[in-house]
Amino acid sequence: MKPASVAVFDNYWATTLSFARSLGRKGVPLHFYGNGAGRWSRYRTSRHRCPTVENAAVFLPWLRDRVRSGEISRVAPTTDLIAYYCSVLREEFSPEVRRTIAPLSEIENCLIKTRFTGNLQGHPVLATAAPDSVSGAISAAKQIGYPLILKPKSHLGVGSDERGHLLRNEADLLQHYRRYSVAPGQESIAAAYPELRWPLLQRYVPSASKRVYSVTGIKDPDSGVLVPAVSYKREQWPPNVGVSTVQIAYEDDRILKAGLEVVNKLLSRGIFEVELLADEDDLYAIDLNPRGYGFLELDMARGADLPWLWYQSTLEILQPSAVPLPAVSLEARNRFRHLLNAVMRPRRAFAMDRRNPQKPRSSVSMVGHWSDPLPMLLSNLQLLRHPRSLLRSQVASLRAQRKQNLRVI
Repeated sequence: MKPASVAVFDNYWATTLSFARSLGRKGVPLHFYGNGAGRWSRYRTSRHRCPTVENAAVFLPWLRDRVRSGEISRVAPTTDLIAYYCSVLREEFSPEVRRTIAPLSEIENCLIKTRFTGNLQGHPVLATAAPDSVSGAISAAKQIGYPLILKPKSHLGVGSDERGHLLRNEADLLQHYRRYSVAPGQESIAAAYPELRWPLLQRYVPSASKRVYSVTGIKDPDSGVLVPAVSYKREQWPPNVGVSTVQIAYEDDRILKAGLEVVNKLLSRGIFEVELLADEDDLYAIDLNPRGYGFLELDMARGADLPWLWYQSTLEILQPSAVPLPAVSLEARNRFRHLLNAVMRPRRAFAMDRRNPQKPRSSVSMVGHWSDPLPMLLSNLQLLRHPRSLLRSQVASLRAQRKQNLRVI
C-alpha cells in the first residue's frame, strides 16, 4: 500500500527542513506548497503553488477546499499559523488525522500568551500585564518594576517579525510600547482577537539571557506523552527575546516534571515545546508551542524523531517507549549564526567558549542537514536577504553596545 502523503508549506525555517529530512528518509511522499528552500530538497515528491500562508483570507478557504477534495490529507505542523489553520479546519480532516489535531480552544490557550498564563492556576506565573494604552503601560510597569520584557501576546494577526524588547526604564517603554499593525492578509484574525494588537509586559528574569529551559515531546491523545526531553537555550537572537541559536541537551527530572504538568493541563495532543525560566527555586512556564520547533534536529539526534512519530500518530495509536532517551552530551547550533558572531565579535565568542569548559563533545546543525545540502545552504543564505537578517541585526547590536559603553565612560 502506498504511504499516506504529507503537505509541507514551504519556507526557509529549520522546522520545515527537519520535517522534510525525517519523513523523506522514511519514504513518506512529501508535497511542497509555496516557495522556500524545501522545494529543492532531495526528499521532495512534488511541488505546487498555493496562496501566501500569511494571507488568511485567501489561504484558509484554499486549504479547506484541498482537504475536502482529498488532495491534502495531512499537514506538517511547522508554524503557529499552520497549527492554527489546521485547528480551525479540524472537522474537515479524516477521523484518524483529526485525532492528532488539537481543538481550537487549546491552540488559542497555547498561542495567546495572556490566555496561556491565565490557565496556569496552581503554577508559578511571572507578573504580567496587558494594558491597551501607553498610559496604562506606564502604570503597569511601575507596579511590576523595571527591567521588563515587552513582547507580542501572539504572532497571530501581527506577524512573526515582532519579537519584543527588553525595557530598562520608562524611556525604553515610551520608545517601544505601541499598538501593532495588522499583518497583511490577517485582518480576519486580528478582528477575531483584537487584544493581540497590543503587546504585553512581563517581569524580567535575568537567567533568561543565559538559560531558557525547554521540555519537548509529542503527546498522543489516547496514550499520553512520548519521548519527553529537556534542553536549554544557551544563545538566542535577538538577545533576551529571540529564538534559540544554540540549544543544549540536558537532564533534570524537576524541570521535566514541571514542563509535563503544563502540557497535561493545556494540550491534549501533538508535538510540543514548553519554555521555562528558573528564578531561585521557582520554575516559571513562559511559553507553550503546540507544533514543531527550531531545534528538532537536536531531539532527533537524541533518538526522539518527533516528525516521524507525529506521522505515525496519524495512522495508529502510539504507545510510550519503556526505554528513556539516552543521556548524551550534545548541542544543536545555528552554525551560520555562530560563524557570523565569531567573525564580527571574536573576543566575545572566545570568552563564551572559555566560560563553558564543559562544552558538549558533539553538535548538530539546527538549520538543515548535510544529507540534504541545497535546502540547508539556501536557508542560511536567506538570512542575509531577510529584513530582520542576522547580519543587519548584528551590526545594529554592535552600534547600540558602543553607544552604551560611551555612556558608561
